[in-house]
Amino acid sequence: MIFRRSLLLLMLLTILLQGCVVTRGTVGEPLQEEAISGIKKGTTTMAEVVSLIGAPDRIVRGNDREIFHYYYYDGKSPALLLLLLNFIRLDLKSDNLYVFFNRNGIAEEVVYGKRTGRTQFRVWPFGD
Repeated sequence: MIFRRSLLLLMLLTILLQGCVVTRGTVGEPLQEEAISGIKKGTTTMAEVVSLIGAPDRIVRGNDREIFHYYYYDGKSPALLLLLLNFIRLDLKSDNLYVFFNRNGIAEEVVYGKRTGRTQFRVWPFGD
């Protein structure tokens, strides 16, 4: 009797857990903090920024300025996919670097935010 119950429980768990999925995706290249610290306000040129970090992911132009935008996205998502009910949770974080240039092509401002280090897998789909 105990063996039969254990076998039934094992079969039930196997059927229910067949839909477990864990995925991870990234967009862009991780930003190197050493290269970012090499950008000096008032002296670093556009060409120097490109040689330090690479080509920007986006370039925004306006008000006699150019803004280089570099980004890196990291997402993690566990899911439980059942026949009638699905539980999915997504944790998506991004690192962003904005370098503002004046009309002479000199860096005026550097804004950097790093959040991808806090990306987590969270199995439970409700709340924290």
